[in-house]
Amino acid sequence: MKSSARIFIALIVLSGLAVLGNALIHAGSINGVRFVSFAVVACLAARLKVKLPGVTGNMSVNLPFILVAIAEMNAAEALMVACLSTVVQCLPSAQKKFNAVQALFNFSNMALAAGFARLLFLQPALSASVGSRALLLAVAAAGFFLVNTLPVAIVISITEGTNALRTWKGILQLSFPYFVASAGIAGCVLTLHAQIGWQVPVAVLPVMLGIFYSYRRYFAVAASALLAKPVSSVGGTAASASA
Repeated sequence: MKSSARIFIALIVLSGLAVLGNALIHAGSINGVRFVSFAVVACLAARLKVKLPGVTGNMSVNLPFILVAIAEMNAAEALMVACLSTVVQCLPSAQKKFNAVQALFNFSNMALAAGFARLLFLQPALSASVGSRALLLAVAAAGFFLVNTLPVAIVISITEGTNALRTWKGILQLSFPYFVASAGIAGCVLTLHAQIGWQVPVAVLPVMLGIFYSYRRYFAVAASALLAKPVSSVGGTAASASA
């Protein structure tokens, strides 16, 4: 690995751990039942991984649970739901070995993305100008997408000698519809449920299961028609993605 890639990965790791550490230090009271239900369901959804054609990575369907946690839980709870599900997503299958550097990069990158999305969602000026909580969450999801995918595109460009903007556009084309659907589902949850309890993630999981099977079938067809050489990456693409 190039020294520039090592430096960039180290910056992401240190920044992500700092954000998570600050959230844990200032953690308030935790709703145990709700937190456990969100964490368990998000981890289950994280194992529903779809192979992305043209990229050595995959995408899982845990994003709606992360977005709802960002909107409804305190910072420590939201980041732990996001980061724990990322760790579970990075666990390899029986045929592969665990890549600690890759997992640490994805973990830290997720902490940064979730922390930035929560910062946007709680921004007073933004809240004053955007009346709907669902719309506000959509803005936060857009911020999440940028912070989550840009570091991946940059590290790919460094390690593979590719154009970072072109790589990011490829990630955008593959994962943007999923982000829109996830933000829409999370927004509906905020609109329909005044009180977010443990039942909510359980009810949303079957919906994400359907999206998973649809994406897997679509990408399987796309992968069979793809002739380009896959691009290797250190991290994953998108919220719920991992290499």
